Amino acid sequence: MATLRQPAQRSHVTMISTSPSTTTLFETEQLYARDLLADEVPALQAFFDANPEYFLTVNGRAPGPDEAHTEFTDEPPAHLPYTHRWVAGIFDRSHQLVGVAGILSDLVAPGVWHIGLLILASHLHGRRVAGLLYAALEAWMQRSGATWIRLGVVAGNVKGERFWQKQGFREVRVREGVDTGGRINTIRVLVKPLALDDVPTYLAMVPRDQPGSALS
Repeated sequence: MATLRQPAQRSHVTMISTSPSTTTLFETEQLYARDLLADEVPALQAFFDANPEYFLTVNGRAPGPDEAHTEFTDEPPAHLPYTHRWVAGIFDRSHQLVGVAGILSDLVAPGVWHIGLLILASHLHGRRVAGLLYAALEAWMQRSGATWIRLGVVAGNVKGERFWQKQGFREVRVREGVDTGGRINTIRVLVKPLALDDVPTYLAMVPRDQPGSALS
């Protein structure tokens, strides 16, 4: 599972235009998100190529030539059912692609939503944009039926670990020996309750996330 993909400062900005009429999933004053279409995979690949720092940090390599296609088409294993999957492009108000988010609803259990990916263009860093965007994403997920949000962050990805802690996530499990696409990593599984602060109920519903679990 991926984590917040927020690369380091970089001067290059990917300029991908799109129609402003597509249905918005969530938005802030500066940004809006909508589902990407299959013919926009090349635009997503260009975005990854322009922002390789996450891939370098986590996997020790730049994004591969099929990174966007994999992100767009990759499904969870059959033993991890879900209701809906979004690969959402994040656009500024001039309709330029400046980020991407991967989201699953009802992963394993009803009300458990998963963030598999969140990346923003480097020119938005240091301007409180990521926190505002996450707040809008969380509000949309909660309106849409989320009771808990989960994700996995690679141990040692300091920016990601600090960001998710700041957003109120807590660790429930550590997974060791996970191939994240180029390197074997340790994954910290994080959860945030959106209603009652009831992590025990969550763990009863999702036994794979219980501390010490051997479930993959």
